[in-house]
Amino acid sequence: MGTLLGLARLAVLGAALALAGCKTVENSLTANDISSMKLTAVTVSYTPEATVQWEDGIRAYAAAKSIPDHELTAAANTPEGKAYVQNALAPQIKSAVEFAMGGALTGTRPVRLEIVVKNFIVAGAVQRILIGGHRGMMADANLVDARTGAVIISHPDLQALLYTGQGVGGVIVQAAIDSANTKSVAQQVADRYGQNYRDWLIRKTS
Repeated sequence: MGTLLGLARLAVLGAALALAGCKTVENSLTANDISSMKLTAVTVSYTPEATVQWEDGIRAYAAAKSIPDHELTAAANTPEGKAYVQNALAPQIKSAVEFAMGGALTGTRPVRLEIVVKNFIVAGAVQRILIGGHRGMMADANLVDARTGAVIISHPDLQALLYTGQGVGGVIVQAAIDSANTKSVAQQVADRYGQNYRDWLIRKTS
């Protein structure tokens, strides 16, 4: 329990520091610029210091490597464990962003959206009961020319946050909500990120 609390406190601290650095980024593209573009690819990568707190991914790694529960925390923090979880999460972020961007860029100039994840946090039930926690992600979103690789426009530190039930009562209610949703929590977070990017890019205000 002490290890869990320590890791949870570090995760909450890291998330708070990340949120404190959020910024408003101006979209300098014109409507004509946007209408001329065609999205041909979405890529997902991670910064070297990226934090991923995702229990489903950690559990999948443990199952794949036959790691017992009492060794789970240590194993998840190894380079191999981190890489496994990141690689498992990347396709979910990619597909969610592609879905959110569907129909937004239908011109002729091929462009690629490069997502560079800095943190992805899905606080577990125990953490939310004991000290609180949230669900969200922060990543740089770089729109580049698919032919030349030149950056067209960037949104550093774009965030997505989901309301998450706290305490015993909140966790129970949240569990019921989650069970009724056809998408996993990780997919829901990635969906919100994709929607936030689309809204920013096409300047959706309502």
